[in-house]
Amino acid sequence: VVTFLLAIPEASGQSLGVQSSTAAAFVGTWVFTMTNPQGAQETVRIVDKNGAVAASVQAGRFPPIEVSGILKDGDMLVLTATRFENGKPIRAVISLIPDGEMMKMAQMLEFSETIKRGSGKKQ
Repeated sequence: VVTFLLAIPEASGQSLGVQSSTAAAFVGTWVFTMTNPQGAQETVRIVDKNGAVAASVQAGRFPPIEVSGILKDGDMLVLTATRFENGKPIRAVISLIPDGEMMKMAQMLEFSETIKRGSGKKQ
């Protein structure tokens, strides 16, 4: 899945057509505490935008980044975004899986073999 998603061209900040009605469990602002890097914080905002899912992701105190692609596969929501590391753009693939009142996150950055993980609650 990660290889496939990294190969998808940028979608001009628009989702890939996930209807909000099929992703109600994900809608909201989620604050994640990451285990890698230990204690880092990520915020994911998922909203209904004219019947479709739209999202942004924010690392710590950096400005939020609009998600460029959104896919839903069963009970998993997969987001793609372009982040910047040392001033250079890199692709990020983020998977979200509901876990009771919590949400699990796994994130992989282009050129990295490390999967960053965390869990969070809806605010």
